[in-house]
Amino acid sequence: MRTLSALILVIALLILWDVAWWLGFGVSPLSPWTLKQMVNQDNAPVIIDVRTPAEFEAFHIPHAINVPFPATLAELAAASPDPTNPIVVVCMTGHRSPPVVRQLRKGGYTDVMNATWGMLAWKLFGGEVEAGK
Repeated sequence: MRTLSALILVIALLILWDVAWWLGFGVSPLSPWTLKQMVNQDNAPVIIDVRTPAEFEAFHIPHAINVPFPATLAELAAASPDPTNPIVVVCMTGHRSPPVVRQLRKGGYTDVMNATWGMLAWKLFGGEVEAGK
């Protein structure tokens, strides 16, 4: 019973974290299943992966660009120079990426989303991954 209560508490806190970023700072959440549909379209978003280089090399979404957190706006802008291009920011669990989404929005980027629950959800929902740089 304690394990179930702890699991429910963790899930509630994760949801609260996402809602707080969304409502408090305008960070748009993007579900893994919606991202799966988007990456297979002709106008796929730029995917900025803010995990460490070691995490990125272990596995990442194909065509993602690694810009480790924390990064300057100039480093992030190098991944997508056009501020009107759609961008999805991803990390391992969805907790490093919201500040980066906010940073890009403050820097003039208009279509920036946070990959909800990060790479863990991406893999859990069967998203394609590759290893290496």
